[in-house]
Amino acid sequence: MNTNVDMRISGSGKIPSGEYNNVSVSGSGHLIGKVRCVAFSSSGSSRGDDIECTEKFKVSGSSHFSGNIEASDVKVSGSLHCDGDIIANESFSTSGSAKCGKNIKCELLSVSGSLKVEGDIESESVKIYGIVNCEGLLNAENIEIKFDRGMNIGSIGGSKIVIVSEKATNVFQRLPLFSSLAKSATKGVNVNSSIEGDEVALEYVTCPRVTGRVVAIGQGCNIDLVQYSEDIEISPDAKVAKTEKI
Repeated sequence: MNTNVDMRISGSGKIPSGEYNNVSVSGSGHLIGKVRCVAFSSSGSSRGDDIECTEKFKVSGSSHFSGNIEASDVKVSGSLHCDGDIIANESFSTSGSAKCGKNIKCELLSVSGSLKVEGDIESESVKIYGIVNCEGLLNAENIEIKFDRGMNIGSIGGSKIVIVSEKATNVFQRLPLFSSLAKSATKGVNVNSSIEGDEVALEYVTCPRVTGRVVAIGQGCNIDLVQYSEDIEISPDAKVAKTEKI
C-alpha cells in the first residue's frame, strides 16, 4: 500500500478508487469504487462503495457505504449506514447511530448509542448500554446488556449472558408503589427464537426457550421453556411456562 498520499476533502469532492494513507472528509465527499487506506475519518457528509482500512475507520458526521467496511477499529459517534458487512478486526463501538445491512464481525462490540443489524453479530465480547436491534444471531463469548428501552433480537448464543434492566437495578431500595410503577414502565428485550449459553442471567426478557448450565430468570421475564443442566433460579415476578433438566 502506498502510504505517502493523503486525501482530504474540506469542501466538496470525490476520491477515486485506489490506495492511500489517511482519508478524511470534513465537507461533502464521495468515495468511488474500492478505497484502501490506513485510516478514514468523516466529520462531514460522506458516501462510498467499499472501504478497507488497516487501522481506524471513524465517523463523527454522516456516512453511507453501499458495500463493505473493513478496519482494525470502527468508531461511530455520528451516523453510519452500511449496506454490506462491517468487519472490525479489533473493536466496533458506537455512541451514535449505526445501521448494518448484513453482518457485523469484531472482537469487541460496544454500544452506548443505537445499532440496527439486519444479519448476524459475531464477536468475542459484547457490551450494550444503548439499543441494539438484530434480526439474526447475536453470538459472543461474553454478552452484557443493560437496557432502559425495548430491544428486539433474533437469537442469542454465548458462554456468559447477562441481560439486566437499568431501571430495575436498585428496585429493592424503592418504595413498593414506586417499584410497581417503574416495573410497568420498563420495556424489555424480546428474543424471537432462543437464548443458549453456559451461564445465563436475565431480567425483563421475553423468549420462547432459554438453555444453559446455570440459569437465573429474574423479574419481568416471560419464558416458555427453560432448560438447565446444573442449577436454576426463578424469580416469583417471572413467568416461566415449563422447566426441564437436561
